[in-house]
Amino acid sequence: MRTLPIGAALLVASLCHIPPADSREVWHATRDLQPGDLLRPQDIDPAEPRRDSPVFIESSQDIVGQEVKRRIRAGTAIPQRAIGEQALVHASEPVRVFWKAGGMSLEMQGKALEDGPLGGEIRIHNPGSGRTIRAQVVAEGTAEIRGLP
Repeated sequence: MRTLPIGAALLVASLCHIPPADSREVWHATRDLQPGDLLRPQDIDPAEPRRDSPVFIESSQDIVGQEVKRRIRAGTAIPQRAIGEQALVHASEPVRVFWKAGGMSLEMQGKALEDGPLGGEIRIHNPGSGRTIRAQVVAEGTAEIRGLP
């Protein structure tokens, strides 16, 4: 009786259980989605992609509540760069900026230079000094300077 080496036997066994490469499902848009839309369960459906690409979001990931950043046509696979966390601060809009330390606090109005989700660090134009500062988004239209101002 002839025996196979263990490595060869394991290789043969593993080949029997490899799923087809195209069995991966990714999220597809069920309707045209515009920048600023928030994804709802009825906006997405899992389906096999027309072409395999790592940039598409697998259906195992929860994307409901994410904000659409780029236009997505109905029936197309959703690429990762097309969605992101919901922005609470939007570029070119006024933002309330504050700093607190001990019993002291400072507050000013600035202009957001980029979108920012909750907890995200953004650049803000300080109209009083003409400088750009960085602050962390803490609420809608509000950011906090961490550390020294």
